[in-house]
Amino acid sequence: MAGIYIHIPFCSQFCTYCNFYSVKQLGLREQFVDALLGEAAAKKDFFKDTGSSVTTIYIGGGTPSVLPLPMLECLVGGVKELFGLRSGIKEFTIEVNPNDITPEYAAGLVALGVTRVSMGIQSFIASHLRWMNRRHTAEEGVCAFRILRDAGIKNISLDLIFGYELLSEEDWKYNIDRMTALAPEHISAYQLSIESGSALGAMARRGEYRGLSDAECEKQYHLLQKKLSEAGYEQYEISNFAKRNSDGEVMKSQHNSSYWDGTPYLGLGPAAHSYNGKKRFWNNPSVKKYCNYYNKGEGLLSDICGYEELSAENIFDETIMLGLRRTCGFSLESLDKQFLSQITPQINSLISNGLLVMEGDNVRIPAHKLFVSDFIIERLFV
Repeated sequence: MAGIYIHIPFCSQFCTYCNFYSVKQLGLREQFVDALLGEAAAKKDFFKDTGSSVTTIYIGGGTPSVLPLPMLECLVGGVKELFGLRSGIKEFTIEVNPNDITPEYAAGLVALGVTRVSMGIQSFIASHLRWMNRRHTAEEGVCAFRILRDAGIKNISLDLIFGYELLSEEDWKYNIDRMTALAPEHISAYQLSIESGSALGAMARRGEYRGLSDAECEKQYHLLQKKLSEAGYEQYEISNFAKRNSDGEVMKSQHNSSYWDGTPYLGLGPAAHSYNGKKRFWNNPSVKKYCNYYNKGEGLLSDICGYEELSAENIFDETIMLGLRRTCGFSLESLDKQFLSQITPQINSLISNGLLVMEGDNVRIPAHKLFVSDFIIERLFV
């Protein structure tokens, strides 16, 4: 079950904590869509020898909802045509900002075939949203959710952020309660990190932001796990929780799950990554170089992208890392036996210390230790 990721690198303003590649040059949107379709045409045979067929599309960013509907229609129609995706798409996700959502825009997304919307709420506290430099209010977030529901979107994922200096335990309880009251199908919750290329990183260097201690962040994470479980959400990955649908299936992100189980995927757009099972590819983060290459034929392909051949050791380590990000863990049978023998003592040690659980052939991190997953995973690399 392969997927196509489309990176829309435009934002009308930058969040305090974000270092994802994005630009404010909204005037480049039209030529960017042309360039992206040029890249899609050049890579339309990407999945030919992977043994996988495309069943998911994910449009992320940046802020995809800064694209007007006619541009989105052109983009989506072109990609579907090039990859033969007029049918067979099981999940089509787009990320949106709350105050871009109007009844007309939501209806347009449904008409495009969107089945799932991911929206960054982040907080329901006005002063926290201003500190994050989010361009929506809590009320606009709730309103956008209801507009999407009224338009017929039956699978909505909402984001929350925890682990930052302003967030008290009571604030965090309030945010989780407001979130579960909306009852989205999926919730993603991310611990705020200080990234070097972000405004927050600059604040930290100037001594204007310190951050919470690991102990405080862990406490907030465990509270999240507890309250979401009580509200009927099942954790399936470190940062992701979902309800079950009427068929009893956990409504996890099918597209993102392909990243974690080693399925091939294609990324289109500046800063996007791809994987075909043997090689990892990436596009460099430059909208202008990207547009010049695909629209005007200027520059070299090596100026806008690169790749690496993955070694057997790389693939083994990634299987461990991605498996242990998920609550289901990984199967020992799926691993290279030679490399597995090298880390068997570490696995046994982590099991004896309660940091791993073995159930038959399966190894996973217990739920109450997922917060320290990085510490655990690093000890299992060859």
